[in-house]
Parts: sequence; C-alpha cells; structure tokens
Amino acid sequence: MGTSIDISTPEGSVNAALADCRKKGGVNCQTEIAYGNGCVALVFGNKLMNSKGDVNLKQAERRAMDKCNEEDTNCHVYYSACSLPIEVPL
Repeated sequence: MGTSIDISTPEGSVNAALADCRKKGGVNCQTEIAYGNGCVALVFGNKLMNSKGDVNLKQAERRAMDKCNEEDTNCHVYYSACSLPIEVPL
C-alpha cells in the first residue's frame, strides 16, 4: 500500500502514492481512492477490503466499517487520514 499527503494536485498525489507503493515492493500498484478536502478510511476484514471517504475521520471510518461488517467478519481500520483544505492568502 502506498499513500501520499500534502500534495497540492490530484495528479501529483496519485503519482506520489503509486511511487510509495512501488518503493515498498508493490508490483501491481493501483489507485483505490483519491481524496481532497476530506478524509478516508481503509478497512480490512477476513476476506475483503474497502475504502470510504467522508467529511471527517470518524464518519469515513464508520462508513468503511459498516460496509465491511455487512459482508465480512473481523473488520478493522487499517489506515485512515485526512487531506484538509489549504488556506490561500488573499
């Protein structure tokens, strides 16, 4: 799994996450979810993985856990983070 934070463009963020994945030994790295100005959670169960985004970390984690618990067992949050808005000076 690769991640990126604090990248100012969507394309740059995806490229940085894919590069991070490859650096960690990933071979078939793909984008699972891209987000900005919000939060994301990646949840694993015994058989499945899913990711959900939302306006805050708690809601993203809850949505991903709810989805996992519908279809799997032993669900847990593997990764969660937020990409907050960048203040632009006037």
